[in-house]
Amino acid sequence: MLLREERDVEMKLRLVIGCRLTLLVLLIMGTPAWAEWKVEGEGNVFYTDDVALFSASQRLSLQEDPTQPVIDTTDQGDDVVFEPAISLGRSFQPSWGDVELTVRAQGYVFADHSEFNHGTYGAQITQALPAETLLRLRYHYGPNLFVGKNREKRTGNELLVEERVTTHFGTAELEHDVRETLMVRLLGRYGHRSYNQVFKQRDTNFWTVGTHAIWEIIPGVELVLGYHYERTLADGRKRPELEDDISSFIHYVVAELEVEVTEKTAVKLAFDFERTNYTTGIPDDERRDGSENIYQGEIEVRHAIHENIDLLVAYLRGQRKFSFEDRQAIINTVWIGSAFRF
Repeated sequence: MLLREERDVEMKLRLVIGCRLTLLVLLIMGTPAWAEWKVEGEGNVFYTDDVALFSASQRLSLQEDPTQPVIDTTDQGDDVVFEPAISLGRSFQPSWGDVELTVRAQGYVFADHSEFNHGTYGAQITQALPAETLLRLRYHYGPNLFVGKNREKRTGNELLVEERVTTHFGTAELEHDVRETLMVRLLGRYGHRSYNQVFKQRDTNFWTVGTHAIWEIIPGVELVLGYHYERTLADGRKRPELEDDISSFIHYVVAELEVEVTEKTAVKLAFDFERTNYTTGIPDDERRDGSENIYQGEIEVRHAIHENIDLLVAYLRGQRKFSFEDRQAIINTVWIGSAFRF
């Protein structure tokens, strides 16, 4: 209990310190420097009926971390979740082309299930290249994410203990305007997920390749299509006695349609599908010849109340099922929030 309280305090301190540092930087900059800096942020309040799936469902996105860690334990109860997020960017104009640097901090704070509290941090550099092309490099750090309580296999007693994972990955994107209404992006990433000691066999290296297309069909109507292919290799493949190899091939597909209903109001519809094929060759591993399918749909309405401030309401429904289990896991989430930019 004491360790859990210490983690909660540490999480809240990180969020508070991050926000205060950002505000301090802005104060130091003063008014003349506003033109060189960009600040964006969000504040959202969610209600979700499954805290175990909440983070994974929110990160099922092209620009996030769609291939989240394996989640064995679901249906862990409902909760209200608060999300603060802020990013700070600055543009430069060196002789070799425009450059923008951005840092970002984001967190989820759960009202009742505080063990799920966590934050993510990132940095990004975007370089303008000739011929309407951009090169973007990103780094993502997600420390000590509580996945849920799971049965460990290292002691042979199958004790129910906390499963936690820390994620690092780097992404490179090459973005090109094929024509005025069509942009194509190529993506590659490499990363590592590191688990707490009792689940070290799940430590995983992964690499991803993908392509995205953003098409303005007509003014005010935009279609986004994307596909990722990912290969994961877990340490469990070298420990057959544990029968816990989560290595896999993953296919991820997304389609988003955004329509400007009025000058200030837009509606976005999104659908995500993810297929995981497990590649373990361990005879008694339950994932041998197994797979998992994830389906997720989302609707979001965004309304501009000011030139720099938007309000939004949204609803998400997702379902996932392992081929070797009879039941499927379902999550419903609704939220309201605001986004600002300066």
